[in-house]
Order: sequence, then structure tokens, then C-alpha cells
Amino acid sequence: MGFCYFSKDFSNNAYTSVENRFIVKYMPQAEDVAVKIYLYGLYLCQTPARDFTLENCAEVLKLPAEKIIEAFEFWEDCDLVQIVCRDPFTLEYLPVSASAGRPKKVRYEKYADFNKELQRKMQGVGLFLDYPVLQKYMNFLQESEMEQQAFLLIAEYCIRRSGKNVSNAEIFNKAKNFVKRGIVTYSQVEKALSDFNVHTADVKRALDALGGSRREPDETDYALFSKWLGEGFETGAVTAAAKSLKRGSMQSLDVLLDELKEKGAFSAGAAEEYLAERDRLYALTYKIAKNLGRKLDSPHVYVEEYTRKWIDLGFEDEENLCALALFCNKTERGSFELMDGLIGSLHEEAYTDENVQEYLKNKQKDLKLLSRIQALCGTVRRSEANLNMLSVWRKWNFGDDMILEAAARAANTAHPLAYINKILSSWKRDGVFTPADIPEKRADAPAQDHRNAAAQAQDERTERERYYAARRAKAQAVADRFEKRALADPQYKKISADLSAAEREAAKAEAFGQEGLAGILARVEELRVRRHAVLTGMGITEADLVPQYACKKCSDTGFLPDGRACDCYKK
Repeated sequence: MGFCYFSKDFSNNAYTSVENRFIVKYMPQAEDVAVKIYLYGLYLCQTPARDFTLENCAEVLKLPAEKIIEAFEFWEDCDLVQIVCRDPFTLEYLPVSASAGRPKKVRYEKYADFNKELQRKMQGVGLFLDYPVLQKYMNFLQESEMEQQAFLLIAEYCIRRSGKNVSNAEIFNKAKNFVKRGIVTYSQVEKALSDFNVHTADVKRALDALGGSRREPDETDYALFSKWLGEGFETGAVTAAAKSLKRGSMQSLDVLLDELKEKGAFSAGAAEEYLAERDRLYALTYKIAKNLGRKLDSPHVYVEEYTRKWIDLGFEDEENLCALALFCNKTERGSFELMDGLIGSLHEEAYTDENVQEYLKNKQKDLKLLSRIQALCGTVRRSEANLNMLSVWRKWNFGDDMILEAAARAANTAHPLAYINKILSSWKRDGVFTPADIPEKRADAPAQDHRNAAAQAQDERTERERYYAARRAKAQAVADRFEKRALADPQYKKISADLSAAEREAAKAEAFGQEGLAGILARVEELRVRRHAVLTGMGITEADLVPQYACKKCSDTGFLPDGRACDCYKK
């Protein structure tokens, strides 16, 4: 015995410490006997007594030794104790704060009736559950708030629906979905399953409409269907929406039903009417986009922003809208936004479906006139601005014949339409509105040049540059043909490559004063002689390999070395 020790009375008044984490996390979920054994073991740890065995503990607690071992095995699963030895039975307590909190073992006897009934139901379709699988069912019940009879009702429903193909995963998934929705009692499960039975055909019908799905409805499908019914949709409206999608998922169907909800189409008839109109507008929008030269990923935004708007403005005829789109494409307005501007203008000018074709007929005449102007003057854009210019000239009382007369005088000018406008302005001021009124005729008199000095100088400079560029290109093309022919000879190609390398080496040696320059120059000369011989054999001269310009003074540039203009252009 030690030098000093507590008296018996003092020891009886001492305390046993219990961690709060144990009380909060573990004690509420454990069986009473397991808690009793844990606390007594904790007491023994804090007031150690020699030779106190498992049998002594069983005698004090008035419990079988096997029951105590089973309880400590449960706490070992919770990481609260560790069994060190089985014989003699010895264990150590671990800190609650360090426990991992693994799933706790459940007592089989607590779920004996549940296991027996579940086994009976599964055996009814030729299946047998071994203990590890039953353990999973018991763990689920232990960790969730679902009643045992409610879980059995779920299992029975799945077995009835799937027969011998029923799986434990199917049962667990349905049970987990119910728990998430707070459906845990027998009465709640019974009502939910009855709803499933009532709407199974409707849900399956919607799934079949969504691309002919072969799968059976699951809880997510039923949850969405219940939501739609709760929002006021008739089952016929849901089916109509699914048929409209043709291919998709229940989630995409949910999005479409949200759209129907915004439009107030809750009945089957209202949904079918709205969806038919929606499909018509989608098809029309795709046609318009094609005529505009555009590709759409989804027409929904364009329908809401443009197509419906145009119809509301009175342009309801699909043929007219498609024709306007094609006209916009031809006149550099190939977008919904620019087409919207055209239709807005037509609406302001009181155009309707009845006279759109007349408008387009007149515009087609304008496009043909632009094509004739283009044949006379060169490139002329079919833009809205140029079409408007034609309208202005017609308002000046000029017919097509006078416009084409002016176009003939604008040939070869830098800006033909501006030049035509200047001529017509002059004729309008002078009261000239028919070809007979024109003071001079192109056939018997030089055409009057209405360009200013700067424009004339620019046009003359452009023509001169075009002339010299054509002559240089011709000379270069001839030299290129000879060069291509020479390079087709392997010997010439090899000598030319060696000569280029030698000339570079010579230039480098001369620039840096390197020794051996004389030898390099001799090598260059030797290669030139060999190349000349090869060319002679092919009937080609050295001069043939460089452009031979028509004017030796300016080399077809139009300018002499001193910067003065060469006289070859005038000649």
C-alpha cells in the first residue's frame, strides 16, 4: 500500500468524467445496456482495481459476459474503445474527440421481425438475402428515421413491380428518395406509393413520348410529375408537351412546361394550341434565317424578339416574310436586326401584306437596273444606300434610260454612282429629262467630262499605274518561264545552288578582309562558266532569266532614274 491513499468514504464520493461528445453524439443512438456497460467501464478506468475481471463485471452488472463483450464490440466499431486481448478479455478506452465515428453495429434482435418479413417477401420471387445484405438494411434503418413497416411497404412495392428482377439497389434508392422528401412513416409511404400507382401510366406515357424511352419511371420522374400536377397542369397537357419535344428528358420537359405556365396553358387543348403555334413560328423563323443566310442554333430568342413582332405589325403572310428576308440578303442586310429595320420602315409607310409583293416587285426592278449599271461601270454594291439613290433619281423624274445614259458617261471612273449623281444633278438643273434633250450625243461628239481636276488627275494616275503594272508583269512572267525550265535540269539546279553559296562567301570575305578571297572569286567564276554552258545546251541565255522590259529607260516603271516621268506612256 502507498504512503497515503483515499479513505473508503472519500473514494465513494469521487467522480467519473464523461466527455460531452459522447453524450451528444453516441449516447442517444446506442442501446441502454450498451451505455450502461460503457459508463461502468469508464468508471473502472478511473478507479482501477486489481484482479477485476470480465466475470466480476458481469456479476456486478448482472449481465451475461457475452452481452458485455457484444457491447464493447459495438463501442469498438465506434472507435471509442480498442479490444487488446480476448483471453483474458482486456480493452483500452480511446478519447471520444479522436473517434472517426464509423457506422455503428446494430443489434440483430432489434430488427428480427423486420428481417424475417423482408426475407419472406424476397423468397416469394426466388431471392434470398444473406447476412451482409440484411446488415445493410438494418444500418439504413438505424441511420434514418424511416419506420420498419414503411421500409417493408417500399420493398413490397418494388417486388410487385419488378418481380424476380428486383434489386436491393432499387429498394434502397426508392427509400432514400422518400427519406429526402420526409416520407418516413407507414401512412406517408402508403400515400406516396398509391400516387405512384395512380400516375404510373401517365408518367410512362410522357417518357414514351420523349423519344420512346424503354426505362421504367423512377422517383425523380414521379416527383416532377407531382410538381406539374400541383402547379395546375392536366395530365393531357403534360403528354402534349412531351410529344412536342419528341426527343428529350424529363428535365427538358420541365423547362417547356414552365413556358406553358407563363402562357397560362394548363389544359390539354390550350397546350396543344400554343405548342402548334409555337412550332409554326419556329419553322417560319428557320426559313427566314435560311433566306437571310444565317444559321440558328435555337429559334426561341428570334421568335420572341422578331417573328412575333412582325406578325403583330400585320405582316402575317409567311411567303411575304421569306421574300423580304431573301431581298434583305441580296441587299447586304442579311441579319434579323437589319430585316427588322426594313419591316419597321414598311410599317411606317403603311405597307401591309396586301402590297408587300408590289414593293418587292419594284425593288427587283431596281436590282436589275443596278446590274445594268454595273455592266457599264464595273462593281456597284447592291446596298440599301445605292437602292435609295435610285429612288432619289426617280423622284427627280429620271427614267431608266436617262440613268443608263449617265452610267455610260461614268464608265472607268473611280466612284461611278457619285459621278452618275453629279451628271443627273446637272441635267435636272438644266431641265434635261429625256435623251433627246441631252446637248451632246456620245455618238457624234465627245462626252462632256463632269469630273473636277482632282478626280481627273486621280483617274489618269490610276490608269497609268495599271498600264505599267501590266507591262512589268508580262516581262516577269516570261523570265519566270525560262527560270522554271532551267531549274528542271538537276545539273543546272546544283550549279546554281553552289554558285549562290560561293557568291555569299565571296561577299563575306570581301567585307571582312578575309584571306583566300582570290580563291573564292576563282571558284565563283568557274561556276558561272559551268552554268553558262549548261544553259547554252538547253538553248537558254543568261538574259532570258531576267525580265526584259519594253522600255529600257524606265524599266516599265514610268519614271526615269532622275525622277522625271518617262515619255514611253505618251508614245
